[in-house]
Amino acid sequence: MWVIIASMSTILIVLLLAVGVILATSVALGRTAYEVESARDTEYLELEGTWIRYNVIGGGPPVLLVHGWLSSSRIWEQLAGRLAQRFTVYTLDLSGFGESDKPLSGYGVRNGSRLLYAFCAHFGLTRTGVIAHDLGGDMAVKLAADHPDVVGRLALVATPADEEQIDLPTPLWLATLPVLGPIFYALGRLAQPVRRLWMRPFVADPRELTEEVVEDAGRSTSAAVSQTLNVSRREISRGRLARQARIIKIPLLLVAGEEDQIVDPQAVSVWARSVDQSEVCLLDECGHLPMIERTAEFNAQILAFLTGDARYLDYVEAPSGAEEDVEHDEDAEIGGLEEEAFPSAGFDAPREDTTDLASQGVRPDEPEGREEIPNVVRKQGDRYPARDQGGEPDSQVSPSGDGAEGDRRPQSYGQRTPDEDVIPQLPEDLFDWPEAPNDSHSRKRHRAESAEERDPDEPEEPPRP
Repeated sequence: MWVIIASMSTILIVLLLAVGVILATSVALGRTAYEVESARDTEYLELEGTWIRYNVIGGGPPVLLVHGWLSSSRIWEQLAGRLAQRFTVYTLDLSGFGESDKPLSGYGVRNGSRLLYAFCAHFGLTRTGVIAHDLGGDMAVKLAADHPDVVGRLALVATPADEEQIDLPTPLWLATLPVLGPIFYALGRLAQPVRRLWMRPFVADPRELTEEVVEDAGRSTSAAVSQTLNVSRREISRGRLARQARIIKIPLLLVAGEEDQIVDPQAVSVWARSVDQSEVCLLDECGHLPMIERTAEFNAQILAFLTGDARYLDYVEAPSGAEEDVEHDEDAEIGGLEEEAFPSAGFDAPREDTTDLASQGVRPDEPEGREEIPNVVRKQGDRYPARDQGGEPDSQVSPSGDGAEGDRRPQSYGQRTPDEDVIPQLPEDLFDWPEAPNDSHSRKRHRAESAEERDPDEPEEPPRP
């Protein structure tokens, strides 16, 4: 009897010691931080007390690329190289990810937005085009809502509008648990197959999963990974951020993969109902990383959005049997398009007529009332629907071709008319925006009245260029 009791006591002691060791290890791993040891001035910038890794390439109007959770700025390499031919492209590793500092706290949408604002303020960026992915998109929405003078255009890629729209695979979810999470994340950092198991659901086709994506998943710390996700979930819960986005008055592009298993593609509908000037692009056979899975098509969508020229989309699809020549001919074809559209400047020179990002791409006046169904840009067959090169939407035609009223094709990214302003003057009450502040009809009426009051013998003023 005493032997049995002694054996049970020994087992209990061993179990308690094992639990104690596990808890101590978990706490130690969860309190792990990382600081940049040697920060070169050309690559690192101290913001909010944190060293941030950044990069600037190209020349022209500014464009800021913001990566998402469990990622780094390397995810934008192909898009950044493409945009650098016409824009000055800024990329950065958010706090806790990539090669930036990884403190124990200071994560989430609000802190990320403050970091982005400090970054833009350091470089003096205003009316900047911002392309943001995943939770980085939520930070960009917060930035655009709090600082409307900083963001001129905004593209959200696979960005959740509510915490319920985020769904993690079980192996990755275990790495975010409060107590055991640090141990599971440490296991993933050490074992590349575990990280690949984490990131497999991020793409629709396993062959599209790159080594850079798998490597970036293990370059953070347990505190940065879990706090960024958990704090951000609380901040966007119950549609809080989507409601705040209603004060955004800039063009918005929403991109999502139809087979995204991480963020519900229906999130684009929530954002589209929050922002008036919104375009939606759903990519078929695409998961959570369209910039990697559908590079050519994604880059074309972003270029069309930033420049207001939908002809970029005409060069996405290659003829049957010519897939091997797509990469070789893409730059030449788009280069010819740019030289045709902008003959006054060379292909590599910054275009003066595109320096104001906020002056392009405003959709024409629409009837009062916000559409409940977002304007979705989908391929019909193997091509995108025809778009008006002049910036006006196609005539209203039903999909069946019977001419029924009420059906409309996706609108093109039109050019802004001289009488339109993208961002109206900020009122005292952010939730009391004036109705139709730039109504073209009221302007025409005002001009007609002025013409009647003017002396017939008085010479007319020359038109403004």
